[in-house]
Amino acid sequence: MDIRELRTFIAIAQAGNITRAAEELHISQPALSRQIIKMENELGCKLLERGGHGISLTNAGHLLLNRARELSDLLDKTETELKTPDVASGEVSIACSETRATLAIAHVAKRLELTHPDIRFKFRSESSDDVTEHLSRGIVDFGIAVGPARTDDYHAIKLPDTDRWGALVPADDDLAAAASLGPQDLIDRPLIMPEKILAQQRICDWMGCDLTRLDVRATYNLLYTASLLVRAHVGAALCLDGIVAPSPENSLAFIPLAPSLTSHVELIWSRSHRLSPAGQAFLDAAAAYLDEDREQALQ
Repeated sequence: MDIRELRTFIAIAQAGNITRAAEELHISQPALSRQIIKMENELGCKLLERGGHGISLTNAGHLLLNRARELSDLLDKTETELKTPDVASGEVSIACSETRATLAIAHVAKRLELTHPDIRFKFRSESSDDVTEHLSRGIVDFGIAVGPARTDDYHAIKLPDTDRWGALVPADDDLAAAASLGPQDLIDRPLIMPEKILAQQRICDWMGCDLTRLDVRATYNLLYTASLLVRAHVGAALCLDGIVAPSPENSLAFIPLAPSLTSHVELIWSRSHRLSPAGQAFLDAAAAYLDEDREQALQ
């Protein structure tokens, strides 16, 4: 199996239909079907379920799609870097945990645009675990991680913002008018928790109880989905401030925790992967920007 076949599989999955994919790829539908059968025979598993309304991926198909996308992105990135090995141009990829501290990196990207107009950015919103996994596999150049990274695996620069924890509740909930919430306000409430174990442990330490004591109705890795559960009154989502903005349109309210619970945020990159010239230019710009921010804070 080669990269061309993997990219063909990506096109089929995106089209959701063999005939439509064949038209987009400018090959015949029978030839495309034979190629899929060949891949399934090579891998020894079924990749697609064919139905009257198109195709759907099997579990093996979903796994192959994820890996095919990663390999395709990595090949594109490698080709760009090899074509201009000593020039700060091409793509800088950044995997971001959900945090408003990403705004500082957005300012760095804007500043770098003025001095290196040939650099482009690829931002990916991911859970903290996915951020570190994709860094370790070389799929992205940098990560924005909430909480301390493993110092033996990653370099890290602390970002200026500190994220505070709170509860996202429906605007008509009896907790919505509170100035802050303590453990006693939440311990018997239906809750929506972050899926990351370390985040759950921090919340439980703050609550002063084990996870089994809490009424956890759901977990989430990205807060947008959790916010929809909150709007449906499934429970209160324990989350970081500034990710989903409460408004009359979404009928949500954010109430900070008291005693305060906070997390710091880091820009991290792998110790085992060498940065491209574009990546190094971004890192230099980030370090300069953050130094200026710290100096301004001291004035």
